[in-house]
Amino acid sequence: LILPLMLATVVLGYLARPSTSDDMPAGFRRFQYTYILVWALCVAADWLQGPYVYALYAAYGFEGHEIAQLFVAGFGSSLVFGSFVGTVTDKFGRKKCCIMYCVLYIASCMTKHFKVYSILMLGRVTGGIATSMLFSCFECWMVSEHTQRHNFSGGLLGYMFGMM
Repeated sequence: LILPLMLATVVLGYLARPSTSDDMPAGFRRFQYTYILVWALCVAADWLQGPYVYALYAAYGFEGHEIAQLFVAGFGSSLVFGSFVGTVTDKFGRKKCCIMYCVLYIASCMTKHFKVYSILMLGRVTGGIATSMLFSCFECWMVSEHTQRHNFSGGLLGYMFGMM
């Protein structure tokens, strides 16, 4: 069942791939591949742990309501921080916020090695903040680099978002 689904995903992804009529200037492909590689690794890190966190908390002996509180704290911190992450990014800088995502996410992952509820709660909050940063700071940085530093066309920006 997995192989046919993977094949269907690859075929549909290929058929739905973005296209552009804009000329691709020197350096665009390198910029594109570098950004997408880093972004994809960060997204994969965020998504890969998802299915296993509940089982980890249960293995630590936490009750269902405690696990629920941990999850709500993570999603809630993402909700709250997500409402002003753009302002924070503008104030402190896109690159610094992307690096801060990495620091917060590493901290969040490190807390999973402790069976202490308060430490796990801190990890869920830092993970929620990091997730908000992942889905805003990286895109802000890419747009800024695309338009200001490299002066690539707007059509290529749309193409870039289509590749994500």
